Amino acid sequence: MFKLIKKLLSSGEPHASVYSRDELDKHIEMAVEQFDSRLKLIPGYRKKLAPVVENALAHNDALIAELPGPIDLSRQAYSSDPRVNAYFGSADQIEHLFSHSADFREFVKRPESFSLTHGYALMVMSRQEKSVLGHAQVGDMIQSEVMQRVVNFTGHQLVKPADSEERVRYDLRERAFQHLIAEAVLKLARHTEEKADLNRERIHLKMELKTLQAEDGALDFGTAEADQTRSRADQLRKQLAEVELKHDKASSGLETINDYFELLVTVLNHSDNYCGLKNRTDCLGQHNVVVDSNDGSEVPYAEIRIGDQQRYGVIVKYPLSELKEQSRIASQMNSIYGQ
Repeated sequence: MFKLIKKLLSSGEPHASVYSRDELDKHIEMAVEQFDSRLKLIPGYRKKLAPVVENALAHNDALIAELPGPIDLSRQAYSSDPRVNAYFGSADQIEHLFSHSADFREFVKRPESFSLTHGYALMVMSRQEKSVLGHAQVGDMIQSEVMQRVVNFTGHQLVKPADSEERVRYDLRERAFQHLIAEAVLKLARHTEEKADLNRERIHLKMELKTLQAEDGALDFGTAEADQTRSRADQLRKQLAEVELKHDKASSGLETINDYFELLVTVLNHSDNYCGLKNRTDCLGQHNVVVDSNDGSEVPYAEIRIGDQQRYGVIVKYPLSELKEQSRIASQMNSIYGQ
């Protein structure tokens, strides 16, 4: 399905929707309810929103289809899979991640999860790259004090745990769509706040100008103080004119419910401005040192951008038989610092 979506998006030709009528209607209603329910007053709002909602869903589906994974994060995989070894410093860190993730523990407590052998999720991380001095083999010689680039993955978190890879990808699509609606709401809120700020500034300038005009009438003509007052009044008139212009422009931008509708359409039609994904790969050797392609293993991850936030992630699966009530790391910390 995802390959079909990408093909349709790239062709630019008219096509039958890959989404059912119910699926589109559900997301149209979601967008309207979360943005402004008054959009329902616009005649034919469903028909008008259907193509832009479909574009937004297709864009997000195409992105999420590119997420690497699922990658097995079992203890055995830590010993045998260089990718898992690169993401974590030890197998105990994997155990701690899953055992102490509130979202994952809530997922496994659901009755429908009792028969599962594995749980799936998007694992997001931070990625840091730094230069350090180390040992490296140059030809047949081991040289010390060689500058090397080292990659570290930290801050692991689990997002949208589910019973399958497909469900994770679907839930991520839903999350991305809701983010687009939130972006439209935020734009509207910022516009309203900007207009209110300009109105307050306009009132303040008018009051200050009125005060100066009253003072000017009480001053003798030709005095230095009167000249300063008139100069200040001229500055205020100039500032007021600029603020009035900005206020009029802001007021004309989003006045009617049709203007609100166009704002929502614009955001949904430009999903790539708010959600993005690029696949990346590091070639890493021992201790996560960056090496040439022939000397290490490819470690994949996606560079995920949602709004202003950027994280790195892969879809993972975890054997529920390895899930612990308390991880070894937590037990060690408790023994050192007490309950």
